[in-house]
Amino acid sequence: MPAEDHPSSEMVKTLDPPFELPVMTPCVFCEMLAGRVDKGLVEETDLTLTIVNIRQYEVGQVFVIPRRHAPTILDLTDEESSALMDAVRRVSAAMVKAYSPDGITLYNNNGLASMQEVPHFHMHVVPRRRSSLWGDGPLHIAALERRSQDILDRVQIDIGREREIAREIRAQFPS
Repeated sequence: MPAEDHPSSEMVKTLDPPFELPVMTPCVFCEMLAGRVDKGLVEETDLTLTIVNIRQYEVGQVFVIPRRHAPTILDLTDEESSALMDAVRRVSAAMVKAYSPDGITLYNNNGLASMQEVPHFHMHVVPRRRSSLWGDGPLHIAALERRSQDILDRVQIDIGREREIAREIRAQFPS
């Protein structure tokens, strides 16, 4: 079934984004939801999917996405917003048990000016370490701004590693 025909792809018609969005046809997250792209699955609920980021700037970095195609935070329903934050909280607790990070960074980009790459809302959940290369901000933003292929090459992982990270995190969810 095409992503646009996926039952959760219905768009909220009440808001138009006040900024330019990235173009991606088809939406890679909708393709994952439709089962056409393999991904390291951490958790799924009726409203959300938590998946491993293919770019591991910090080991354990994941995305929490809504099942319905919603390009930005402005397109989420109240129910989706609550479900997303509940999923963020659950995966954060599992990350603490799995990786003992020094902190957790949450961030979301909306619009091209904020460096949004996929036009489907996604919350980044990142276990942070004092010894990381991020310094005062997300390394990926600097990498994208400079288009640093060296950095992108170092953080890109394959599906086997995605699945391994997903298993490590999933193992820490309450049974």
